[in-house]
Order: sequence, then C-alpha cells, then structure tokens
Amino acid sequence: MTILTFFLQALASLLAIITFLIVLNVQRRMLIPAGLLGMFIWLLYLLLKGPTNVIVATFVAAIVGSCCSQIMSVIYKTPAVVFILSILAPLVPGYLSYRTTAFFVTGDYSKAMVNATLVVILALVISIGMASGTVALKLFKYIQKRKHVHY
Repeated sequence: MTILTFFLQALASLLAIITFLIVLNVQRRMLIPAGLLGMFIWLLYLLLKGPTNVIVATFVAAIVGSCCSQIMSVIYKTPAVVFILSILAPLVPGYLSYRTTAFFVTGDYSKAMVNATLVVILALVISIGMASGTVALKLFKYIQKRKHVHY
C-alpha cells in the first residue's frame, strides 16, 4: 500500500464515519473525536490485514477499539456507545453481506455459502473482540487498583 493510498483511505474513512454518526444523530461535539477513533481503527485493520488475515485483523481492531471507546467515554464524559458506533462502522462486513445476498439471488449458492460463513465468523469475531477489550480494560484497572493497596 502506497502512502497516497493510505492517506486517501484515512480521509475517506474519516468522512464516511462522521457521515454515519451524523445520520445516527450523534452530538456535534463528538463527531470529530469519534470519527478520528473510527479512522484509527480502520487504518489499524488495513495495516494488520496484510501480514495476517481478515479475521485476525478484525479481532485485534475490535479489541483495541473497545478499549479506546471505554477510555474516550470517560475522557469526553459521554456514553461509550458513541465511540462503539464509530468503530463498528469500519469493521462490520457490509459489502461482504451485500455480495452474499447477490450470490444467493443469482443462484451461485457455493459462493454465497462461503461468503455467508465469513460474514458470520466476522460478526462473532467483532462481538468477541469488543467483549474481550472491555474485559481486558477492567482487568487492567483491577490490577492497577491492587498495586496501590497497601497491607
């Protein structure tokens, strides 16, 4: 991937995520921070997809995004769902779902089943990754709290 392609991916993802958040009626002051988080997650996914695969890249991006969403919700004093929406936008396999439906409609059932399986796997990976990120952050907070307890 060239630097120009990377920059264009960053800009396009930022604009797409902010537009998505506007459609969902997210507070105006949260559009830029949430959009930047979503852009970061998309770029992380792109960087990881090359050396690994789509499933691993999605899983890691979901974990990192979940942790960042929780942290940013505290920093900006707003519900975490605003930031979770911004990381779901780039990770949910919308185009793959569309292609799966198109394969079913055109009667290409073998390609449809392969794509449908991948869509289900990615949906599970996203949810497991987001839950893992939340648990990892809570575990980190617990360990930090235990370090400061003196007997």
